[in-house]
Amino acid sequence: MGNAPASSKRGFTFIELMVALCLGLIVMAAAVKLFSNGVDATWVVSQRAEMQQDLRATQNMLFKDISLAGAGLPMGQGVALPSATRPIYGCDQTGTAAGCPPNGGVKYPCSSLTPPCIPTMYGVMPGFQLGIKPPGSPSTSDLITVTYSDNILALNCYQVTVISGTQVNFVGPANPIPAGWIPNCVLPAGLTQPQNLNDPTVGLQAGDLILFQGKIGANTAYAVGEVSTVAGAYPNFTVTFNATDVLHMNQPGQANDLSAFVVGVPIGNPGSPTVSNVSNRLLVYTYYLKNIPDPTGVTNGTTILYRQLNGLTAVPVADNVAMMQFTYDTYDTSGNLLNQLGDGGESLGVSLNLIRKINIAHLTVHSQLNGSRTTLMATQGFQGYDIQSSISARNLNYQNRYQVTGP
Repeated sequence: MGNAPASSKRGFTFIELMVALCLGLIVMAAAVKLFSNGVDATWVVSQRAEMQQDLRATQNMLFKDISLAGAGLPMGQGVALPSATRPIYGCDQTGTAAGCPPNGGVKYPCSSLTPPCIPTMYGVMPGFQLGIKPPGSPSTSDLITVTYSDNILALNCYQVTVISGTQVNFVGPANPIPAGWIPNCVLPAGLTQPQNLNDPTVGLQAGDLILFQGKIGANTAYAVGEVSTVAGAYPNFTVTFNATDVLHMNQPGQANDLSAFVVGVPIGNPGSPTVSNVSNRLLVYTYYLKNIPDPTGVTNGTTILYRQLNGLTAVPVADNVAMMQFTYDTYDTSGNLLNQLGDGGESLGVSLNLIRKINIAHLTVHSQLNGSRTTLMATQGFQGYDIQSSISARNLNYQNRYQVTGP
């Protein structure tokens, strides 16, 4: 047998190794680039999905509250409040500056530009430029406050009697409710008697607001009281309305206060001015922005949208809300349509009861992190979404236009 040629035992030449190594690096670089782009795309999509989810949840909650504005208020009108100290909203029961953002609470609007001021609770109360200026924004944010009655706690199924200027006794019906009980008593589905007023889930809490309806002489009157304490057991509960309440709703001896109703007169006494019914617990929701500083000082902090109910503790709704602004469509006293007013016509002397449409001029959210970690965002900044929409205040519309004024 012949020997194999010497050339068959040679390895790769240096040039061949370098070519193979270069080709391998090119393939690996392409694979790494594809993987990196995939990771970047996943990060961008996840940020967008989080923003959309936050914005959708915020939008749904805000739209629901605005659409219910004015429901349960007397004939869709405002309720006059005591004026010795002008009541405020947007505060919790701590009474601290931290519990009253923004600007230490907002005063209820006056019913007229002409003095004296009669503070009035309306279905919709604009807060034009009463919010904060979010970091990086050239504009000041707005607040919005809406009021409607609660249909969960069956407070309207309780008979009430004023015990003193600061205490009201609530008497619940037997089970089942006897015939001839309060005509407008409506129980939530599945209940045969109203809930206990000290129920830990749906009962009254310090800071809750209650709308009372009664008689002063031959006239129907209304008053709002802020709950301080609740005591008792079914069917008898005593609710106290202390004059030291944080929202300044309780002002015994002043006009439009609960104490204006005659003290100690039992229900059903003919011809006597007495609290004859409870319209319901009121829900006064205020939406506002608050910036939480970054303790490390690396960023400008986090701007959070809060939802404040009555005098209870505010609840965060969404993080990274960059802006919130509203305008309002309303009518003047001559019936002329006024579009997109920032304060709902309050500075022009137009009643806030005449607001017909609430326009969300800006509800803007941005991503939690900026784009510095991805090459897919050319600006290397935050992603953002902004929505504009309009909601009709249908309860104000219906009750103002079609209320019966004649016999």
